[in-house]
Amino acid sequence: GTVTLGGNAGGSGSMYTVLVGTPDPNAGSSAGSGTGSGSGSGSGGDPATVGKWRRHVIALSNSSVTGNPFELQLDATFTHTDSGTTQTLPGYFAGGDVWKVAFMPSLLGEWTYVTASPDPDLDGQSGSINAVASGHPGMLKMDPNHPKKWKYVDGSHVVPIGMFVQIMLEDSTDAEFAQFADFLSNNNFHLVNFRLSENDKAFSSVSGRQMNLSLWDRLERRMEILAERGLGVDVMLYTDDSGKPSFGPQSDAERLLIRYMVARLASFPSVSFNTGIDLIEYRDQAWVNWYGSQIKALDPYGHPVSSRYGGGSGNSIMAGQTYNSVGARNSTIADLLDGFSDFDVPTANTDNWGEDRTGINGHTPADIRRAAWKATVAGGVGFNVRHNSSSCPGGTTECDRPFTITGIAGQLDSEQWLSLVNPFVQNRLGSTFPEMVPAASLVSGGYALADPGRSKILLFVVGQGDTWDSGTGGAFTVKLSGLSDDYDASWFDPRSGTETSLGVLAGGADHVLAPASNEDWVLLLTSTSGSLASN
Repeated sequence: GTVTLGGNAGGSGSMYTVLVGTPDPNAGSSAGSGTGSGSGSGSGGDPATVGKWRRHVIALSNSSVTGNPFELQLDATFTHTDSGTTQTLPGYFAGGDVWKVAFMPSLLGEWTYVTASPDPDLDGQSGSINAVASGHPGMLKMDPNHPKKWKYVDGSHVVPIGMFVQIMLEDSTDAEFAQFADFLSNNNFHLVNFRLSENDKAFSSVSGRQMNLSLWDRLERRMEILAERGLGVDVMLYTDDSGKPSFGPQSDAERLLIRYMVARLASFPSVSFNTGIDLIEYRDQAWVNWYGSQIKALDPYGHPVSSRYGGGSGNSIMAGQTYNSVGARNSTIADLLDGFSDFDVPTANTDNWGEDRTGINGHTPADIRRAAWKATVAGGVGFNVRHNSSSCPGGTTECDRPFTITGIAGQLDSEQWLSLVNPFVQNRLGSTFPEMVPAASLVSGGYALADPGRSKILLFVVGQGDTWDSGTGGAFTVKLSGLSDDYDASWFDPRSGTETSLGVLAGGADHVLAPASNEDWVLLLTSTSGSLASN
């Protein structure tokens, strides 16, 4: 059905009313006055009003097509009247005699569009859209001014936190999915990591190159619900072992899958595109580069694209990747620091860390808490969390450990700790965070993050009990002997979120400090003068 959205023009985490076809009386709503996403049809007529970063779907009718409708090419070029910016997007077959093009305005003001297709019924359709402010934070991608950092284009810098949930496959009502999205938003998550492949029922027929329209339609509805809350997805195209693709590289089926994925998803603001799990089993370096070029050619918005490497994924690093996808199964800080330093793009660890204690990605919930602060002090590396138990939603042959849509509140154990990370980054590090990079010279027995002028220094001690990094849990040394400024110091407890002043630490001297317990602790130093120091 048609997806119509409207509501409060809030920032990240804001709620919008979601109406999918006939409204579900049990789904609940949050009424508001902002402009959200919507739909329309070409050609002509008054311009549609759409919120910036909101998805607008244009529906076109074509009852005379012959052959495979999924392979009939349709594109639409959108032109921003004031700036002349153009964006060309692929369209997609939506079932029956309907083709659609989805557009997301990235600039305020008037946009005009015209379609192009070898089919005369779809070619030359035109119209206009008026983009207005929506309050949405926009795309989550590289900050061009600080290319190693993740940032919402119209919002804050973040340490992206995601979770693995099979949102393409798992059954639930829209109301249940909205409750799941609320859980993510309320606990300061950003992304859902999921697979979108043959194994995950993207096709209804691979040999006939037919897409599974009911699942794609449901995925779109779920994407709308996520986008309304400032949330997004990290898409892993393929899985491994028995779930790897049956079709060959650059085959017609693969080209269709990639084009259809971009056509359906690129007009949502927070989407990152990845290749596959243990890719070395079925694709090579040349294919990795080809995949990246295909995404970039189809996606005018420049969503992050990469190919996971490391471990079973091999070492095929995508040429021109716009984020660095590291497949580190274990949350060692050495791996996180290497990922941050290796490339001049933001980094995410995309091999999900599991709260499975002794299983394949063995972490305890406390390990996940410590991993989040390791990722932060390593520079702001994104990461995902997975569940303890293996499951096979939708009858898939290659099973894994996803959280479930309807069971997430009882399955995830670390959310109360993960929810503290980004409010601390935004409220306590603030505008200094984009400048902050690992600074090993400032600490012994811990890890440090600091801006070049040393106006703020973030220190993290692992403490005792971490599965992947050893820590003494005792005293450590803060090395301020090379700095002239004095620092206001405060302990931050990553378990409770409480902050306690330690007083002033004098510059020009080193300080041996002992936290209140042998657990992990965060220490924040803020220059008392605000002047630039040197070390």
